Amino acid sequence: MSKGMVKKSEETGNKTKAGNSSKYTLFAVVGIAVIIVTVAAVAGFSAFSKSYVASVGKVKIKIDEYRFFLEQEKSNMLNIAGNPDPGTFWDTTITGGEKAIDIAKKKALENIRELKIQLMKAKEQKISLDKAEIDNIEKGIEEIITQYNSKSAADAACREINGVGLDEYKEIYKDYLLMNKLVQKEMESIEANEDEIEEYYNKFPDTFKDTIYRPNGQEAVWVRHILIATVDLQTEEKKELPGDKLEEVKKKAEELFERAKNGEDFAKLVAENSEDSGSAQRGGDYIFSEGGYMMPEFEETAFKLEPGNIDITKTDYGYHIIKLEEKFSQGEPVSLRCAKEYWEFKSNAVKVAKYIEKLEEWKKDPKYRVVKNESVYNSIK
Repeated sequence: MSKGMVKKSEETGNKTKAGNSSKYTLFAVVGIAVIIVTVAAVAGFSAFSKSYVASVGKVKIKIDEYRFFLEQEKSNMLNIAGNPDPGTFWDTTITGGEKAIDIAKKKALENIRELKIQLMKAKEQKISLDKAEIDNIEKGIEEIITQYNSKSAADAACREINGVGLDEYKEIYKDYLLMNKLVQKEMESIEANEDEIEEYYNKFPDTFKDTIYRPNGQEAVWVRHILIATVDLQTEEKKELPGDKLEEVKKKAEELFERAKNGEDFAKLVAENSEDSGSAQRGGDYIFSEGGYMMPEFEETAFKLEPGNIDITKTDYGYHIIKLEEKFSQGEPVSLRCAKEYWEFKSNAVKVAKYIEKLEEWKKDPKYRVVKNESVYNSIK
């Protein structure tokens, strides 16, 4: 991935995928990054703090972990709804006569149920965290404590940021790591090929929604692009090329723009000319949402285009010849064509869909039935 194209690095870009709208994909692709999110502060333990919210089979769901999932889901729903006033939103009837808060609570319970099922499956398969993984968790907790100068200060900050105290956060962290090990093992055993894309696209369309730079199925564009750099991409400081070279670069970019507008094979032009090393060998592909994933000029140009149109723009890194392939509305899966062509989908998405299929079968087993502790469940808002 060339930093000449993407405003944020892949490492930081991954942190955006914290929502639950395509939770299976997130769990399979992102793993533990899903728990490193910012959520609203959560009130302290209630009078029911020694009780539980529900059970999945013989496993009880504690109040603190349920609140963690609920705050994630509430944050996600507010984001999808365009960040309305939370003071009135949760009492709003939005789907099938249900209030928004009731929908959030149901989704949170289902999300944690799926986590518990996968943790039980991991235990059945004797999957566990090794010493190095546990040591890394402890090291991370110690770093947080050091950052805030004391455990009590770190605990308070953790409650404000993550909705749970430091000890609870550590346990949830462990759960996600363990679940991710199960997912990785299962995914390695799943066979998938591109002939199956259409079948699984129709079965599990949400699997074909999120990408690294399109979290939570946000409104997005699918573009191909050619980068002709005006800086030395080999140096850390990205030093601008000398004046005579800049003229050559500008001339080359304008010529390529004209060739692309005149109908030459865009993918071929990308492969032969683009200096974005991260995308050149896959046709210059990017799917991304608004909000800073790409350089501002690139983002603005891409979102103004109509499918099939081509334009040129300049950023701090050089000239970008951009062809818009398709646009996707919020919550909309990508097209079948995109599912077959875009590098993040293809057979990998089929594997994810097959894992979802397996998880759905596990959920049918009566031993994973969820039973609510109604008095506690109803008390949580």
